Amino acid sequence: MLYECWSEIVSGCSGEIALRHPDLPGGWTFSELDQRARELTIPSTGYATAHGDSLDFFPTILAAWKKNLPVLILESYHTHPMPIHTEIPTGTALIKQTCGASGVERSLFFGEHELLAEGRRNRHGLELDPSVRGIAAISLAHSYGFGCLALPLLLEGIPVDVLTSPLPVFIQQALEKKGRFFLPGVPALWKTWWLTKALDGGSIHLALSAGAPLSSALELGLWNDTGIKLHNFYGTTETGAVAYDTSGTPRTDGMLVGKILDGVEVTTSDDGRILVKTNARAMGSDSLLSADEFSRSHYQTMDLGQVDGDQLFWHDHVGQAINVAGRKVSPDKIKRVCLATPGVIDAEVTSTRSRDYERFEEVSVKLRLMSDHDLKPIKHMVYERLESWEVPRHWELMH
Repeated sequence: MLYECWSEIVSGCSGEIALRHPDLPGGWTFSELDQRARELTIPSTGYATAHGDSLDFFPTILAAWKKNLPVLILESYHTHPMPIHTEIPTGTALIKQTCGASGVERSLFFGEHELLAEGRRNRHGLELDPSVRGIAAISLAHSYGFGCLALPLLLEGIPVDVLTSPLPVFIQQALEKKGRFFLPGVPALWKTWWLTKALDGGSIHLALSAGAPLSSALELGLWNDTGIKLHNFYGTTETGAVAYDTSGTPRTDGMLVGKILDGVEVTTSDDGRILVKTNARAMGSDSLLSADEFSRSHYQTMDLGQVDGDQLFWHDHVGQAINVAGRKVSPDKIKRVCLATPGVIDAEVTSTRSRDYERFEEVSVKLRLMSDHDLKPIKHMVYERLESWEVPRHWELMH
């Protein structure tokens, strides 16, 4: 079903540029991208693995779908896949490995119908158009980037330009190209792009912010300086897109996410948790800690909020994950890495609210060391085993 959708797109716009990539001078047309997918050799059983920093990220996904094989998306070649602790459900098309808001590292399984629903909801909800190119400054293997950039390309024909990194210089270069652009980012990136004057309001057709709370001050500052309306967006790894700010002027309430998207039902539980019913929800996970997590009609998120008519307000989160500038960090992973470091006897990992609102939270670690070990070399060893966004900002020794 998924590959058939892609094939229909290719037949309708085969000669148009589908993908621009730093490793691909000139880019790939839809036809060339399809041809590359046909040339790839992937496993015949189990699952294929697609790395977000690889030129073959999209071709690998397409090759897997052509074979009706699940594809596991990972951040980079340096990201080690976690063991999958259960049988992969029949009909699985996509596997995400993430701690999500729960803070529990696990695999999530999505079928064809769920991915189609997510791709279509994002295209129609955000009013994406093939004449407007998506700019991939955020990770394509992150749920936000995959849902807003990868699925619209593969299932809706929305072209994508992949950047080397989200540094302002690369944003400037991307926006200097001819055309109109759709730019998703997290608040910390938007703040950096704004303060470094990297943004061209004339070429940005849609500016989107998700992953962490978007302050009214940042939204208003960007609007006053560039004329860009930054639209707030909310979803979860498990459910996909939930709500979107459709207004044409800056919000006056920073807690307002926006309008609940068509086809999504949102309520709140007695304790204020946001409950979501959607046809894009994961089929299940391999976590043993939440056996009934996907058995109810409404998925219970780790966020607190309020529904007022068709508008959703976000108040806070109650999950164990630490939200570092839109990236979810597992405290258990940080603790495990620390305890595996020579010289560490004990470790406590907690979150600290950042002084920088757009960064939202930071990782704090308290260690008990052997008497003959110093903190500095231990920090270096911990750094080497973590992704850049997982590295603790605050260190303390137990006495």
